[in-house]
Amino acid sequence: MLKKFKTKNGKEVSIRYVCQSDVKDLLEMYNSLVDEKSYTTAVRKFTLKEETLFIKSVLSKTIERREIFLVAEYDGKVLGAATVEKEMVPIKTHRAEFGIMLKKEIRGEGVGEELMKAILKEAKTFLEVKMVTLNVFEENVPAVNLYKKIGFVPFGRLEKGVRHIKKLKTELLMVKYL
Repeated sequence: MLKKFKTKNGKEVSIRYVCQSDVKDLLEMYNSLVDEKSYTTAVRKFTLKEETLFIKSVLSKTIERREIFLVAEYDGKVLGAATVEKEMVPIKTHRAEFGIMLKKEIRGEGVGEELMKAILKEAKTFLEVKMVTLNVFEENVPAVNLYKKIGFVPFGRLEKGVRHIKKLKTELLMVKYL
């Protein structure tokens, strides 16, 4: 376990590296984001087999120092996950891309902020990256504000860069130097 903290509502949450036994919780979380039509890359439901293969791949990349995948756990259940994946093109190995998912029930309680702080610290030391980038729906104001609070700064906009519920939306590109 990397960190334990209390949410704004007093829930004790722990942050740790993902393990294969998290697959069912992660599948349920991911598929709930599809149902919610959230501002994420979750657009189609995964099967247990697909999620199992995905987690095996993540664990393999972690061993190779190519990726970090952390989960936020409350009461024995995974309610959030964040990933930082290192660029593997030789001239770009100082960079990594960030992503995060939180179940609706835990948003706004400080879990995203704590998860981001933990994974960025790990990215700097474990992956030895110097910068982390992310892409976010520009209209996802709570996420944009959180990223800015953590120190990410916008460096570009891509109009009609992402599709969300059959509409093309503007994507905001952000970076944080570690």
